[in-house]
Parts: sequence; structure tokens; C-alpha cells
Amino acid sequence: MISRFGSIARLACAIVFVFGSLLLPTSANSQELRGKISGRVVDSNGGAVTGATVTVTNTARAASTTFTTNADGLFDAPYLLPGTYQVLVEASGFKKAILDKVVVAINETRTLNIPLDVGTVQETVTVTSEASQLNVSDPNLGLTVDRKRVDELPSVHGDPYHLINLTPGVAYTGSTRLDRPFEPTHIANFAMGGARGIRSDLLIDGAPSTATANGNEVIASYVPTTDATQEFRVQTATFDAQFGNTEGGVTSIVTKSGTNSFHGTAYLWTEPGGLAANDFFGNANKQARPLTYSNRPGFTVGGPVWIPKVYNGKNKTFFFFSFEQIDDSRPRFDANNIWAPTAALASGDFSSFRDVVTIYDPLTGTFNGSNTTNRTQISDPSRGTPGNPLGLNIIPLARINAVSKAVLPFLGGPKQPAPQGFRINNNIRDSTLAEILNPPYRNYTTRVDQSLGDNNKMFGRYSWYNRVSSYNNYTGTDYVGDRFLFISKQGMIDDVHTFNANTVLNVRYGFNRFIRGSDAPEGQYGMDLTTLGFPASFNNAVGEGIRRFPRFDFGAGGGTGATIGNGHTNEFRPVSSHFVTAVLNRSMGKHTLRFGGEMRIYREDDSFKSNAQSGQFAFDNAFTRQNSASGNDFEGLQGFASFLLGYPTTMSITRQSDYSEYSKTWGFFVQDDFRVSQKLTLNLGLRYEFESALVERQNKSVSGFDFAYTQPFEGQAQTNFARIPANDILRTTYGLTNITTKGGLLFAGKDTGNGLYNTPKDGFLPRFGFAYQFNEKTVLRGGIGLYQGFLGERRGDVIQPGYTQTTTQQRASLPNGAPIPYLLTQPFVDGIQEPSGNSLGKQTSLGQTVTFFNQNPGVAKQLRYTFGVQRELWGGWFMEATFLGNKGSDIEITRNLNAVPNKFLNTDNSRTAAQELSNTNLGGTVINPFCNAVTGSTCNTGQSLYPGAGGTISRRTLLTPFPEFGAINTTNNDGQTWYSSAQFSMNKRFSHGYGIQIAYTFSKWLQATEYLNAGDERPSKVRSDQDVPHRYSMSYFYELPFGKGQYFGSGVNNWVNAVIGGWQIEGTYTYQSGFPITFGDLFYVGGKIGLEKGQQSLSRWFNTNAFVTAVGGLPTCGAFATPNANCATPVNHLRTLPLRFGDARIDAINNMDIGLRKDIRIRESMKVQLRMEYINALNHPLFPGPNVTASGTTFGTVSASNQNNYARRAQMMVKFIF
Repeated sequence: MISRFGSIARLACAIVFVFGSLLLPTSANSQELRGKISGRVVDSNGGAVTGATVTVTNTARAASTTFTTNADGLFDAPYLLPGTYQVLVEASGFKKAILDKVVVAINETRTLNIPLDVGTVQETVTVTSEASQLNVSDPNLGLTVDRKRVDELPSVHGDPYHLINLTPGVAYTGSTRLDRPFEPTHIANFAMGGARGIRSDLLIDGAPSTATANGNEVIASYVPTTDATQEFRVQTATFDAQFGNTEGGVTSIVTKSGTNSFHGTAYLWTEPGGLAANDFFGNANKQARPLTYSNRPGFTVGGPVWIPKVYNGKNKTFFFFSFEQIDDSRPRFDANNIWAPTAALASGDFSSFRDVVTIYDPLTGTFNGSNTTNRTQISDPSRGTPGNPLGLNIIPLARINAVSKAVLPFLGGPKQPAPQGFRINNNIRDSTLAEILNPPYRNYTTRVDQSLGDNNKMFGRYSWYNRVSSYNNYTGTDYVGDRFLFISKQGMIDDVHTFNANTVLNVRYGFNRFIRGSDAPEGQYGMDLTTLGFPASFNNAVGEGIRRFPRFDFGAGGGTGATIGNGHTNEFRPVSSHFVTAVLNRSMGKHTLRFGGEMRIYREDDSFKSNAQSGQFAFDNAFTRQNSASGNDFEGLQGFASFLLGYPTTMSITRQSDYSEYSKTWGFFVQDDFRVSQKLTLNLGLRYEFESALVERQNKSVSGFDFAYTQPFEGQAQTNFARIPANDILRTTYGLTNITTKGGLLFAGKDTGNGLYNTPKDGFLPRFGFAYQFNEKTVLRGGIGLYQGFLGERRGDVIQPGYTQTTTQQRASLPNGAPIPYLLTQPFVDGIQEPSGNSLGKQTSLGQTVTFFNQNPGVAKQLRYTFGVQRELWGGWFMEATFLGNKGSDIEITRNLNAVPNKFLNTDNSRTAAQELSNTNLGGTVINPFCNAVTGSTCNTGQSLYPGAGGTISRRTLLTPFPEFGAINTTNNDGQTWYSSAQFSMNKRFSHGYGIQIAYTFSKWLQATEYLNAGDERPSKVRSDQDVPHRYSMSYFYELPFGKGQYFGSGVNNWVNAVIGGWQIEGTYTYQSGFPITFGDLFYVGGKIGLEKGQQSLSRWFNTNAFVTAVGGLPTCGAFATPNANCATPVNHLRTLPLRFGDARIDAINNMDIGLRKDIRIRESMKVQLRMEYINALNHPLFPGPNVTASGTTFGTVSASNQNNYARRAQMMVKFIF
């Protein structure tokens, strides 16, 4: 009785602990990193053996746990780290049974049927267990990437996530060029099972390893090295209620741990640039092969914690440590037509370009009331030459602006001559100029495992990496390009306590902090702007705490394409999460019950200290061309002349707000794995998830929009509207008799609560699965389950109009009224606007685009269902065929609530005279009813809503539902998706010197998540932009049959064997159909849009004849008497052309990685390994998407300076293994 009471008390305490843990102010994830062994002990007649003792021992650590079979002979050994185990079974009246080499994989159940022979426990029967590849426990889909694949398959930069490509049912949706482990947005960017890319969860040792970059993007916050990775599992569909917080799949990595023997590696990888191939377009343009450099040294060590004469941790305490460093430099391929000025250009001498461009003097010309014409060419006779005695196209030195002169040295100079076909463009070329050598990337992981006896085991891990990258620093100065900072820190602790043979509790806590930022060189912080020629008044207005080197943008209409002043914002953006989970595992007869929950807190802080806060100045040729209204530049030279003269086209300065936001999630579940019979197992689960609203800690955010509010100036605006003539087509044709001024922004903490919206509480997610063993070699499996996305910090950031204020000034005037820009030496003479915060209330952002949170959002739901068959074949072969479907509902989509109603759009399928007239009428202007209506604003000061020439406003604007605002953007949950796939895989377990794994997926993905027209009631149902009809992947190993123990040379001596033995070939291959091309609004004339493979070329990627296009000659249309390119462009048009077509796609991924490995054994536990690998071995280029602008002559062509993937690269490695 006391024993029974004690068991009940312990169980009650465990239940209290499970739910009590979830009340802590932390957060969690209950996803499981380990596997388990389940089985049934029977006698020789198949009857259940009750009360048998089952001891499960990790052979590498000598750590044991004991269980007892129940009345049905069943036992369940959960929470086993991946590895090799011995299972010992003892029962009175039977011989002892020992099963050796029982391999347990991550998140998989190893099912055993153990017969006992009659005898005594002193007698032993030893059985070597070969794992069945059949899954008789659940219908979960995915791929286990075991240790051999992780260690030996080619992997770019040692990134294990690269091997997700081998999984059926996935599609890579990121950039193939951003493949280093510190490029977190792309390395794990996979769509899974009908859920979009970067919506799936990533776990390391059962703890979340994610952060956010942009809204609805889940990125990898930390990447362990391949040498620190034990194995990992990709689950594209799981029907276990324990898994949640994802609408897609789950990728779980388990790190290596120490054992009773010391073991480790030391290695060096290098990429020899001389063995790399050139880019496709580099060859075509006769450019040199890109400059690359990469070394990747590292080491690992693990074993028992042993301090001589102090502590011997054998069988108890184990450690593992890994370190890796990447020193590299490579092209970014991000720049086009970039140049830096020669010494002559920097001095204002453009005379050598007189034949192609004329530099005009902004202070000359005739102003006709709207633009300046007949400017005269600038000249400096004092710098004339015999060939140019008047010094034409030379800016006098005295007219070079003081700020420009001070800034010029920071721009740098050319790196090589301009290539053939250019005069100055591309004297800095991204395809040949590598990044400057960055500080090394360093990656550390430390793990400690502790056994506190048979009933309690725990481990902890701490990992971190750091990287500072200089991108696009083409001139080699610290003032051009971007400097990015990535720092990842994460830690966790996990404890498993066995209360008795049937009850086990697992508790896990961890934290994750990922810092994404950009910084400036040390000399920029608190910079004195007067040293650059700016006046002291401007220096003081900026403020010392936010002063940086200002930003100067070249490239509008050409230009150098470069940015001085670290073009990226200088910010510090840490994303943090804490998590705690508790799960109780209870075996009861044929039921294995699990229940528990998790809690997470996500927090993001963003501190801006951008260059724009010190001024941002943009230059083009508006003031150095002959006519201010129009005129083409030549390779940006006129724009650069504007810079030298100190005349920016626009100047702006921003008062930027920081923010601190957070949200919380809770999840609770119950799961019953019900072993109905020897053949049938049911998986029954229910999960509940709830996520709180996003909160900005100081309420510095918009929350919603008050649709019922009437702006106080409505009466005056209606009075002004009455002045519009009665015969204006706004009244006669469009039927507008008056306007209203409804609506205004709501602010958190002032108009609403702290939460930025209301969150739904309907997150009940049922799951069902079954596995039926038809016979010993065949299993039928299926399942259905509901999953949901997220709403809080991972969904998107706060919205801060009023808290961030940008002041923009464009021009002053000459005495004759002609506009010219303000001089750089006289910035912001009209003052700098300060942020209003929420003080303007519902008058905030009048006349501007506004965005607000849907106050009653839904949560995206995914209903996933599968049915399939597994079959073990001969010789270690295994096959699986599965159908997977996914129906998405309540998908969040963005729409503009302030669009011109569709009834005012033209439906003609060509640029007819009627369409042109409709566009002219809507674009035409009338009296602006908002002039002088808003307090403190007048038309003549330019402060009114929609100021125009003479205080006018377009008819189009007045026809919108809220004419006092621009676009009004929010979200709804009207989106839907439909995904279906047939997935096939075959696997040959590694034996007899080879192993192979093949996967093929055939799928179709439709979505209704985009509006063809802003005024449409429902989104359009089309092919998904991530639709991939065909995907094939393969991995393989093949030991060359030479040397001892092989077919050839089995009897050779050790010296010969050292040369011919130990060779292996390994590799991977991936083919993925290209995504559908997304088209804009075009005039479709008929015919198939896609081309057959043999007809497709870079000059004609799809059937351009299906559209009205300027390709091959200017089209004719009713709108214009003379044929011109505008005939190919719809205006004011009600679109009916679908966004995408199934037969018109961008280029397919076609990638093969191969490797050759040589093992040189020194002694039994020690060897040296040599490897040579080629990434993209067949050098297949991945071409960018085609041009889809029908009015241009490049419509339908693929034209770029670089391919979308890297050309063939080589990796070489030497590794010492002990």
C-alpha cells in the first residue's frame, strides 16, 4: 500500500512539475531529439512474458536504464540518444537474451520482437540485431541523414543543412550563391510538404535554433559543423502531437557527445581557386576567372571528463568540444555597371568623354514655368588643351563643392580598365573582384553529458559563432559597401528522470540569441561632419550620438552604382528566445501516453544608427543635362558631375526610432501511441497552441485603423470639393458627387491596449496516424493532421509611423524661377522635422501610405494527409511510395484597402484609344479639396495633402474610399493553398562496399494568395511561385574494390595496401524544376507561353509571340497614331492575365557534387583521411529569370552579368581521426 501510494505521489508530482514548468516566465519547445526502443517479449509459442526485466545500455558510455514488461509483454524505452545499444532481457524460467548492436536513430522508434527460450537465467542467447528499415510505429515522413552521410558526403563549407536536399517532398527556395553557414536566410530555405520556404522549424538537440530576418521567415540562427553533428532527421510530415510551432516540417540535428574513449578529429579544408571553373557569363564576356580564397581548419575532441587524481568521469561524465574557422574571400556578384572615377574625372575633367556625353551647367538655361531648357555646356578655359582650347566638359576647380572634394578620397579608384564595349562602366567588376579578406568566421560547440545513476541522465550544450563580413566593398575603402555582423549564441540543458519502469519525465530549457547587424568603421562613430565641409549648424543638428559618415548614392539613371557611407543601415538587431518544455511519458498496457507542453518567448530589439540619420544625398543627371525634363545619361557621367558640383537630386535625413518587441507562445498536447495488435499501431493526438499578440515595450507602434472616425476637416474638404465644375467627368462620368474623409490610425497604449491586435484562441490541432504491418516485409501507413503558423514576433515587426520621421528636400530656385537643388554645403536650410510620435493621433500620416495590423487576424492552418506503403526488398534494398496532400487555409495575405474600384478600370485587351482616354481621365487633375483644409497647411507652402501644380489632385485619388490617405495596407486571412504530391524513394543500406539512396517527388502546388487587381474581392487561384513539378535527388557511396579485404588485392602487404586500399567515391545529385515565371499585366494574344526544351534559348526563354511586345519591332495600337513601345503596356487596365503558367518556368537546378576519399590507417583507432571534392562537378549554370517587361527589346531574354549559382568549385581536405 505504501509503495502504491508512493508511485501515485511521484506521478502526481511529475504532473504538477510538467504544468508548473510552463508557468515560468520562459519559453520552450517540446520537439524530441532522441529515439526509443519499443518491443514485446514473448515465449516460444508467442505468448506474452510478463514482468521480464529489460536493461538497455548505451555501449559507448556504459549507461544503462532498466524497464519491466507489462501484462501484454510490452516495454518502452524512451529518450535514448542516437547510437548503438545492447538490450538485455531476463525473466524467471527463461534463458537470458542479449541483443547487440541495436542502432537507434534520431526521433525514430526501433521496434523489437524478442523471443525467450525456456531455460535458466544463467544460460545466455546472444543475438546480433540488424535494424529493419520498416517503420511499424507511425506514419511520419522524412529522411534520417545518418552519421555516415553527414561525415562522408560532399557538403558545401561543412554545412549539414545542405543535405536536406536529399529528402523527398522538399524544394530549395533560397539563393544558391548564399551557401556559407553564416548566411542564415538561405542555408535552410526549403519548402516542405506544401508549406512555403523558411516556415519550418529547426532544432538542435531538441531546442529551437531559429531567428527571424523578415516577416514570416524562420532562419537558421546557428549551424553546427559536420564534424560536430551526430546525425539529423528531416520530417516533412509528422502526426505526433508533440510537434508544433510550425506549419511546415521539422529538421532536428543531434550533436556528438563524448564516450568512454577519447576520440576526435583535426582537419583542414581548402578551396584551390586554380581548380575552379569560370562563370558562364564571365566566359561569354571574356572575363577572367573570379578570385577566390577559402581555408577551413577545425578540430573536435570528446571523451570522459578525467582530472588526474581528482575525478574520473568514466561511465558518468562526458564532454565534447568542436571548433571550426573559415577564412575566405569571394565575389558577391551583386554589382552591375559599377565604376569608380579616374583621377581626371575626380578633378572635374570630362573632356575625354565629349564624344558621348555633354556636361551642362545647372546655373544656365531658360525656365519656361515647368522645366529648364537650353542649358549651356560647362567649361574651364584655364584648363584647355590644344585639342580643346575652351576647356569644354571641364568643371572649374573653384566650382567643385567643398563637401564633394572632402568625400572623393573615400570613394576610391578603378580596379581595372573598363572592358570592351564600355568607356568607364565596369572598371570595377564584381565577377572578378573578390570581397576584401574578412575577419575569420569562428564556430564553437561545447557539450557535457552526465549520468546521475540509472534513473537520471542529463546533458547541456553551449554553442556560438561570430562573423563580420564586408560586402560589395569594391574600392577597398571602409566607406563603400556594407559591413554585416552575425553573432549566434545558444545554450540548453536537458534532464531525463525515470520514476519507474513505466514513467519517465523529460524537462528541457534553453536560450537562443542571434544578433544581426551592420556597423561602421570605428572612425565614423560620433564623426565631426564639419571635417567633410558641412556647416557647424548641420553638424549640431545631427547630434553626436547618431553621427556617422553620411550616405551618398550614385546610380539613379546610371551613375557609379556605388554608395559611399556603408549603404546598409548601421543597426544592432538581436533576436532572442527562451524556452522550457516538460513531457511525461507513461506506458499503460498497450498504450504509450505522452502529455506535456511548451512555452516560448520571442523578443527582438532593433537599434538604428544609420547613415541616413546623418544625411542621405542622391545624384543623377537632372541638373547637368540640357533639358531638366528629360535626357539620357551616359554611364552615369552627368550624375557624377552633379556630385562634383554639389547638387543632389534629393537630400533626406531621418530621425529613426528603435523598438523592442516580444510575443509568447504556449502549446499543450496529449499523445497516445496505441499498439492495437502485433500488426496495427494507432497514433492519436491532440495539440493546443496559442500565441499572444505582438507587444512593443514602450507602445511605439500603430495598432489598428478606425474606419468610423471622421477627420475634422471633412466639412472644409467637402466645401472645397463643391468648387469642382458640375460638368467635370469626375461628376458626369464617374458619378462622384462628394467625398468623405473617414478613417485614422490607432496607436498602442493610447487608442488600444498594449497588444497590437487580438489573437484567436481556436488553436486545437488534432492528429491521427496508423501503421499496419501487412506482412514481415510490408507496412501500410497513413495519417492526417492539422498544423498552424505563427502570429507574433516571427510574423513581422512593429509599425512606427510618427516615431520615425524623414525630412526630404529637393530643390531651391534661381532668380528666374528655375529649380536647382540645394547645395551640399547648405543642407536642410528649411529645418529638420522631428518625429511626432502618437501626438497627432488619427491625423498621423495624412496624404501618405499607411499600414496597420488586422485587429482580428486568423492563423494560417495546414491540413496535411498521407497514405503510403513501405517494402523491404532483397539485398538490403528498401522502397517507399507515398501520397502527400496539403490544404492550406486562413493564409495571411496583404491587400490595399484604398484602391481605385475595379469598375473604373478598362477591360480592353490592347492599348486602345478608350483605354488611353480612361487613363488620361483618371490621371487628370481637378481642384484639390484638401488645400487649406488641414490646420496649418496651405497649398502654396507645399504642406497640403497631395500638393500639385496649382493645388490640384488627380481624379484617381478622389475616387478611392479614403482619399485623404495614400495606399492603406493591412492583411486578411482569405488565402488558400492546394498541394498534392507522389513521393518515391529507394534506399540500399551500406553493405558489400556500396550504398545508395534515391528520391523522386512529383507534385503540383496551387495558391490563392495574391490579387490580380487591388480592387478584387478574392485572391486569384494560380500556380504557386514555389511550385516544383519534378524533384530528383540521389546520394551514394562506393568503396573501390582494391586492397585488403577487397575483390582485387586482398592478399597484398601493408605497404601496397597503403597505396591501393581505402579508396571510396561518394556524391550527391539534385535536379529541381524551375519555379514558374511571374508575369506582370500584359496583353495576351494567344498561344502556348512555354517553349519546348529544344526551342528554348537565352535569347528567347518563352514564347514572346503570345503577347503584344516591342521585340522585333514597335507594335501598333489604337491609342497612338505612330507605333511605339507603349502599345505593349496596359494602363488603367482590369487585369485578367494569370500571374503564372505551369509551362513557363525559370531555369532548373541541376547539380552534382562528387568526392574521392582515401583512408590511410595508422592503427586500429587512428587514421588519416584525404578527400577531394567537386561542387557542381558538371559545371551546370543556373540562369537568372528572363526579362518580363514587354515594352523593352530584351523581353523574354535572359541577360545578366552572372549566373545564379557558382561555377564548379573544388574542395580538398586532410583529416586526422582518432
